[in-house]
Amino acid sequence: MKRKTLVLLVALMFTAAFVSCGGGSGGKNVKGGKGGNDLTGEATGYGQIFDNDTALARDRAIDDAMNKLVSSKLGSFVSGSSVVEDFALVSSLVETKSSGMVKNWKVLKEGAESGAFVVTISGEVYPQAVNDTIESTLKNYGRPKFMVLISETFEGNVNQPGFTVTELTMMELMGNAGFEFVDPAMTKQLMYRDNARMQMAMAGQVKGDVQNLLLDDAGAEVIIVGEAKTKDQTAALAGMSANMKSKSAIINIKAIDVYTGNIIGTTSANAPGVHIEAETASKVAIQNCLKKVLGKMNDQSGKFESGPFMNQITKTFLKAATGRMISMNIVGLDFAGQTKFRNEIQSRVRGVKKVYPRGAEGMATKIDVEFAGKTHDLAEELMAKAPKMGFQIDIKAQYPNKITMTAIKNP
Repeated sequence: MKRKTLVLLVALMFTAAFVSCGGGSGGKNVKGGKGGNDLTGEATGYGQIFDNDTALARDRAIDDAMNKLVSSKLGSFVSGSSVVEDFALVSSLVETKSSGMVKNWKVLKEGAESGAFVVTISGEVYPQAVNDTIESTLKNYGRPKFMVLISETFEGNVNQPGFTVTELTMMELMGNAGFEFVDPAMTKQLMYRDNARMQMAMAGQVKGDVQNLLLDDAGAEVIIVGEAKTKDQTAALAGMSANMKSKSAIINIKAIDVYTGNIIGTTSANAPGVHIEAETASKVAIQNCLKKVLGKMNDQSGKFESGPFMNQITKTFLKAATGRMISMNIVGLDFAGQTKFRNEIQSRVRGVKKVYPRGAEGMATKIDVEFAGKTHDLAEELMAKAPKMGFQIDIKAQYPNKITMTAIKNP
């Protein structure tokens, strides 16, 4: 009897701990779950009906309901953690995966109302799926591949980008946080082979052919450009040490999103370095500068702690990825077809925030699409949705922020 009583008490304590693990956060069109489980709830989603396609509208309504359910339940299991902030940052990118974050779901009510399909579901949010999705999204969109182009004056010598001390130190520090870089040998080769365009990149003129070079040839999504200088200040040690050398370094750098050509971060820093050898003292000074802005390894935890410049770059790049403006040149549609195509993209293609007409002439038109993702993501979405939209499309070319295509309206 005592053993059964003990087992029951343990079971009750476990249940109580599980139920009370989160504070619960309500959301619009979302109700709390039954049975006291804060991860279970109900949500109502909406999908506009186009061309009497209720099946597609129903799917969109279910996706909308699941996304609302996930958003409303985050506070139940990640309250106070950075996951809440991360989810808000990547929500427009992960909404297509919200169905994988909800398990044991079922439709409670559904039907058409005033030109829209309305679905109410119940289900349980799966915390690990939320974390995994956020992590993969941050990795894919918040971990761009870098190229570093730093003009350096080191110990009186002017070094061109490729293998400068500043560049190599920067790669080492950021590499500890998992960032990838264009091989310095590739950078040096491009500086020799395509010096004119690389000089434009160093000057911050990232557009057209320069974009193509950086993205297509080097695979760089963000470039860090600027200058670094070291100078001697050993005289400041007079009377303290006859052997030690003192150097100071100053860096001025900025980061540029290659997809848009926009500056996504700027910083400057200065720091001293002391060593018995002059060259090593200069290296230490540069390291100290970069640790201030990029971050450094925590000796106790063994983990990399990002600095202010690094945080600024990643968050700004990620935010840009959720609302990137992509130009589309479309040939093959008359005025009525162009209007329908714009409306279909706006309404049916996941990730599209808004479509802006930019002019038309005859059977050709140009539009700008504000899209959560990269150009190839939009191209894949268009190819997948074209039949449902009532068009045959052929994508002729993709560029960092432009798509050229032909489109024919289905009879």
